[in-house]
Amino acid sequence: MFHKYLIVLSINAVLLSGCVSNNSLYYWGEYESVVRQSYVDPGSMDVQTQIEKLNVDLQKTEASGKKIAPGIYAHLGVLYAEQGKREQSRAAFLQEKSLFPESSILIDGMLNRVKENQGN
Repeated sequence: MFHKYLIVLSINAVLLSGCVSNNSLYYWGEYESVVRQSYVDPGSMDVQTQIEKLNVDLQKTEASGKKIAPGIYAHLGVLYAEQGKREQSRAAFLQEKSLFPESSILIDGMLNRVKENQGN
C-alpha cells in the first residue's frame, strides 16, 4: 500500500515539475527589481544606477535572443526625463511605442509632458 502512494507521489512530482518553466517570451533582467526598489525604498538607487542597469539589460537582451520586456524603454524615458535629457527621453519613449504599439496613448501622453516641461 505504501509503495502505491510512493509511486503516485513520484509520478505527480515528475509531472508537476514539467509544468514549471521559465520560458518567458521577454527578457526582464533587472527591470522588475529596479522598479520594485524604486517604489518600496525610494532614493535607495539613484537615477543613473537605474539607467545603467537597464542599459545592461538591453545589451543582454540581444544575447538572449528574447524580446525586450514591455515598459523598459518607457521607464528609461522617465529616468532620462528626470535627468533633463529630453532627447534621450524622447528616443526611449518612441522606441517603446515602436515595439509596443498598444502603449501609444500612454507614451504619447508622456511625450507631451516631456515637451511641456522642456521650457522649465
